[in-house]
Amino acid sequence: MIATYNENAVRKLRKLSASVLAENNCNKRVKVLDVELAYICLVGIAAAFVGWTAENCVKLVSSGIIDSRFHLLPFISPYALTPLALHVFIGDTDDIAPFGKKLFRKNTPTNKFLSNVVSVLMISATVFVGEFAVGNAWELLFGVKLWDYSAQPLHFTQYVSVVSALGYGTGAYLLFKFAIRPALEALKKNGDFLFAKRVSVPLGVTIIADTLFMILQIIVSGKAPQYWSIRFYF
Repeated sequence: MIATYNENAVRKLRKLSASVLAENNCNKRVKVLDVELAYICLVGIAAAFVGWTAENCVKLVSSGIIDSRFHLLPFISPYALTPLALHVFIGDTDDIAPFGKKLFRKNTPTNKFLSNVVSVLMISATVFVGEFAVGNAWELLFGVKLWDYSAQPLHFTQYVSVVSALGYGTGAYLLFKFAIRPALEALKKNGDFLFAKRVSVPLGVTIIADTLFMILQIIVSGKAPQYWSIRFYF
């Protein structure tokens, strides 16, 4: 009788320990420069949707067409990396701090202005290098030409131009300054961590799978997939 009681007590203790351990693992927080990674991922998913929408808006204005942008889901994964990259490399446009190290020692009006200028130039330079590398890598590896800036002034190869880099860089700067950073700060103070984790993990994995499926189709067929397209007549 005593042995049975002890065995039941041990089982209950094990279940309780497993429950506590599972809860601790679920609540475990990974931070990047003092901001939870789950929050950065959540904002990144939102940025991926905004990027998909923005590209279609540009395409609608320029040619009267919206399409899938080579994805099954309305998310373009490279945009999802924007919040993480800007959080790490910029930190704060008014007091730029790459990798958490402040570039200016004193927070004066002049330094604040210079900080914003440097932020725009750094982001634009990153866009320039990124588009050049990605565009040429895709063509070299898969023989696929994804975009063409040849008609723009100051272009270098068809994949990058100074005008487009400055345009996208300025847009990313404004998005980070007035949307991404305030969103991260708000989530850091009042965000629901478990909600962010439960949304960002499955949705993030699905978005990555969608991107990998796109890459697979490019490798097999030699061209980017276009799942649907709608033309509007104005």
